[in-house]
Order: sequence, then structure tokens, then C-alpha cells
Amino acid sequence: MENPYGNLPAKPAEVEIESSRAIAEVQGQVVMAKKFPRDPVKATDRILSECRRPSLAEQAQYSFPRGGQMVEGPSIRLAETIARNWGNISFGTVEVDRTGNESSMLAYAWDLETNVMARQEFKVRHIRDTKQGGKALSDERDVYELTANQGSRRVRACILRIIPGDVVDSAVAECSSTLKDNIGDVKDKVPKMLEGMAALGVSRLQIEKRLRHRIDTLNGPEYLSLRKIYQSIKDGMATVEDYFEPEEKKAEEKPTATDVAKKAAEKIKGKEEKKEGSKEQVAAMFKGVTPTDIVDPPPEYGKEPKDKEMEIY
Repeated sequence: MENPYGNLPAKPAEVEIESSRAIAEVQGQVVMAKKFPRDPVKATDRILSECRRPSLAEQAQYSFPRGGQMVEGPSIRLAETIARNWGNISFGTVEVDRTGNESSMLAYAWDLETNVMARQEFKVRHIRDTKQGGKALSDERDVYELTANQGSRRVRACILRIIPGDVVDSAVAECSSTLKDNIGDVKDKVPKMLEGMAALGVSRLQIEKRLRHRIDTLNGPEYLSLRKIYQSIKDGMATVEDYFEPEEKKAEEKPTATDVAKKAAEKIKGKEEKKEGSKEQVAAMFKGVTPTDIVDPPPEYGKEPKDKEMEIY
């Protein structure tokens, strides 16, 4: 429970009130679930109807390599959609405790009708990985986003553990069918796909290297595969390095004999132009001066002027 008094310990009465409120809320959910039980047929129809939406179908599956094979499955978005439409399920993440720069978290999914619960406990350090190394988080919003992101994958796993497997498989198949029916012209989707991949740090060259051909000739199945890869990286199920090879740095090309000769000729030409320029500068300095003025200096040069009156006498 969050302490409204900051660092002061919560009062026993407040703890009791909060505990009673939580118990009453859970009891109310259980009572409503028993009073209005789900109809599996109608719930499945609702799920399949949601899977016919192209916007959901595009985010419905993930794909990542493991042991030399590609592993595919329903994404976090699809798992949440299935849980909502299946009905009478409570799911989410809870911060159980916080010690220093680490949070103890609980991810859960609870079927209120059958009283079946799937849960996972895990810890999250308040550190965000960056290219410069780990960065400690102090802002409460940053900590919340980090714990929520780490918890979403655990929630997905908990939901899929309590939903019947055939319902999940039907939802995945319906999403695949929706994508194939609504994919349209792949070339029109390439710019948006490249933009999304670039935001994850994947370049066009890396995509083409994986496809082994130019992106301009992308076909439908390849587009669907890239959509799954994008969703997997975005949801944190895998990393860029799991799918794409790092870009190779271009090696410096050694100059050929022709390049060396050309560079030497340009250097000689530059020196000659500089030399001609120096001659022109000297000529400009002595413009208007006769050769006699340069060779024979004036008589008065270097002598003190004499008094003309003394010369007369």
C-alpha cells in the first residue's frame, strides 16, 4: 500500500481499512462472476470477431529465433484481447515491495469463475540499458514505465495459462486469415514499415540482407514475417540482434596508382599556380616605379638637408 504520509509508517487503522476494502472488492468480483457466468460459445465468437480487425491482426503475433528455429505465438495485445472477451478474468501487475533501487513485482491472471490463478513473481532493478551503459532511474514515471514493460510479458504468459488452448489457436488462425485478406498492395506498406523498423534501430540494408533481395520486391508472406519480427522487438520478446546482422563498416579503399599520379599532378599544379601568383604580387608592389628609381636612389637619400642661405654665402 502506498503510504500517504511519505516516510511515516502507515497507521494500523488505515492498514485495516485498506485491507478490508481490497477484500470486499475481490468478493464482489467473485460474486458477479458466479451470478453472470460466461458463455464459452459467445465468448469465442466475440474473440474471433475482434481478430477480424486488421489493426489487431497486425499486432497479434510475435516471432523470434530459438535453437535455429523460429518460435511464433500470440502477442501481448492479442492475449489481453482474448482475456477481456473471454470474461470474468482479472489480470495485471502489482508492485509488492520496493527496496532501494529494486521493485518486487507480481504478475497474475485469475479466472474468477473457476478460481484458477496463474502468477509470476519477479524483480525489476531501476536501471535502463543505454548505449553508454546502465542508467539509474530516479523519476517515478520512468520507474513505472520500466516495471510495466517488464510485467507485460509475464501477464501474457499468465493469461495464456488459464485460457483454453483451442480458443487461443483459433484466435491466432483468424488473425492470420485477416492479414492475408487485408494486406492489399505490399509496396504501399513498405515506407511505413521501414519507418517503424528505423525507430527500433533496424536499417533498410539490414532488412534487405535478411531477405536476400531488395525491399522493392517484398511479397506478402515476407511482409507478414517482418510484421511479426517488428512486434516481437517492440514487445521486448526479442532483440534486433536476434533477427538482423549488424551493419558492416565500410573499409577504407586503398588508392590506386592512377589516383596517386593524379593527386601528385594536382599538387605540382598548385605549387606552380602559387609561384605565378607570387610574381604577380611583386609586380603589383612596384607598379609605377621606374628602373632608375630602383637602381639609383635620389641624391638626398641618406643625407641631412643643407641650408640654402649658407650655400649662397
